[in-house]
Amino acid sequence: MTLTGVASTDAPTYNMIKTEVQGRVAIITLNRPKALNALCSELFYEINDALSRFDNDSGIGAVVLTGSERAFAAGADIKEMKDTEFVNNYK
Repeated sequence: MTLTGVASTDAPTYNMIKTEVQGRVAIITLNRPKALNALCSELFYEINDALSRFDNDSGIGAVVLTGSERAFAAGADIKEMKDTEFVNNYK
């Protein structure tokens, strides 16, 4: 990931998203191909972290959130939810 005005050594490494900057546009791409980008806690954490970093970068004017060629996102990650109660999943 390259953030405008931030040294590359400060850029985080993500497991479930890819980030790039094209001019003043930051692009966040969901990257869980085996799960069709199913939404899980770690994915949300990474998206929020990247959004926060881009929001605090004065060189970024817009952020695009995109999925893969096969799917934007398959929905909630059922495997992550199976061992928790409804109320916790709902929150």
